[in-house]
Amino acid sequence: MSRILIVSNDVVDEHMGGVGVRNWELARQLAKRHQVSLAIPNQTRLEAAGVGLIPYELEGGDLKAHAHAAQVILLSGAALHFHPYLRELGIPLGVDLYVPSLLESLVWHDQEDWTTWIPAYEEYLRVQLELLRAGDFFYCASERQRDYWLGWLHAQKRINPHTYRQDPTLRHLIDVVPFGLPDDPPVASAPALKGAYPGIAASDRLILWSGGVWDWLDPLTPIRALKLLAPRHPELKLYFMGTRHPNPLIGRMSMAEQALALSRELALEERSVFFGDWTPYAQRGAYLAEADLSVISHHEHIETHFSFRTRVLDCLWAGIPMVVTSGNEVAKWVEAKGVGLAVHPGDAQGMAQAIEKLLAAGGREAFAPAFADLRQAYRWEVVSEPLERFCAAPALAPDKGQYLTEVERIGRAKDAFLEQVARDKDAIIAQAQGDNQVLLASLKRYQSLPPVRLYHRLRGMWKKS
Repeated sequence: MSRILIVSNDVVDEHMGGVGVRNWELARQLAKRHQVSLAIPNQTRLEAAGVGLIPYELEGGDLKAHAHAAQVILLSGAALHFHPYLRELGIPLGVDLYVPSLLESLVWHDQEDWTTWIPAYEEYLRVQLELLRAGDFFYCASERQRDYWLGWLHAQKRINPHTYRQDPTLRHLIDVVPFGLPDDPPVASAPALKGAYPGIAASDRLILWSGGVWDWLDPLTPIRALKLLAPRHPELKLYFMGTRHPNPLIGRMSMAEQALALSRELALEERSVFFGDWTPYAQRGAYLAEADLSVISHHEHIETHFSFRTRVLDCLWAGIPMVVTSGNEVAKWVEAKGVGLAVHPGDAQGMAQAIEKLLAAGGREAFAPAFADLRQAYRWEVVSEPLERFCAAPALAPDKGQYLTEVERIGRAKDAFLEQVARDKDAIIAQAQGDNQVLLASLKRYQSLPPVRLYHRLRGMWKKS
C-alpha cells in the first residue's frame, strides 16, 4: 500500500468539470488499495471512503507537509506552476496529460489580440514543459494522445537510453488511462427533464448534449439540425447539460453565448432547445436515463484530432445511442462498435438525417448489446490499471539528472565558450609578454656589440661638436 497525494487544480464538488471528475474517480479507485489524499482548490461537501480531502489555495497555498508524507504525487495542469517545490522533494511524480491544454488554448484564445495572446501562449507552453521535465510517469486518455505525447517527451530528451533500457515499449514512461465508467448503471429515481422541466413533456423524445459547451466544441450544428427537424418532429427536444463551468476561473465561454444567440435567432429557445447551467455530478444519471439520443460535435481543427471527449463516456455508461462528428478517437469507436453514427463537422443536414435514423432504429433497447463490451472495457477499475501499477511501486524515472534540458545545454555551451575565450586571451597575453622579453634580450645583445657601441660614442661626440 502506498501513500498517494493527488493534487487537483480543478474544482471537486457537487458541480465539477471533467478534470475534477477524473481526479475524484481516480482517487476513489486508488483508495481501494492505497492511502489516498486528494488536495482540491475549494471547500466541498463530497465524501468518499478512504479518501482524505484537503482544501488548499491554488495560488500561494502550501502542500509541503502533505507532500512530504506521500510516497507518490499525482498532478496535472498548473499544479507545478503554482507549487514548484513539489518537484524538488525527490518523490515520484505521476503526471496526467489527458487534457491537451495547449491545443485547447489555440482555439480558446484565437480571437484575442497578439499582444495578449502571444505572452499567454508562452505561459501555456512553459507550464506544459514543466510537467514533461518533472514527471516520472505520465498517463493520457488514448493511444492517439500517447503518440502525441511521445513526440513531446522525445523532444524534451525523456526518451533516451535510460528510459529505453528500462522498457523498450516505454509503457513505464507513459501509458493510457482513459476516462472511466462507474460499475453500476445510472438510475432515474424521479423525473429530471421529461415532465419536470418547463417545455419538455413526458412524451417528448430527448436529445442530450452531455457536458459543457466549450469553444473547441460545436453546439451550433446540432441546433441547426433541430431547426431542420422541428417542423416534422416537434416532439424532439435538445437539452444542453452545462453552459457555465463550475470552476469560477473558467466560467462561461463564448461558444455558449453563440449557442444561446443562435437558438433565439432560429426561434428554438425554450421550445426545441434548452440550456442548463450545470448538472450536479451525482444527479447526472437521472438526466442520462431519460435521454433517447445524445449528440456531441466539434469543428475541424487540431484539438479535435487529439481530444478524448470525456462526457461521451457518460452516454456510454447510460447506453445512449450517439450522433458525433468525425475526426477523433471517440468517433472511431462509436462507429466501429455500432453505438451511433458519425457525421462530417458542420454538416447540419447530415446530423439531422443521422438523428432520424437512430431514433427510427428501435430506441435504446436496440443498441443495448453493442454497449455491453464497451462498458466493461471502460470501467474505472479497468482503465486505471497502468496508474495502479505505478502507484503500487512508485519510483523516480531512471533518466532523472542524467540529461541536460535544451536550456541547460545552451547555458553550459555558452559558459564553456566564455571560458575558452578567457583561456585564449590569457594565452595570447602570455605569449605577447614572452615575445617582448625575447625582444628586449635581443636588443640588449645588439646594443652590446663593439660596432654598435663605437657608433653610439662617435654619435655622441658629433652632437657635442
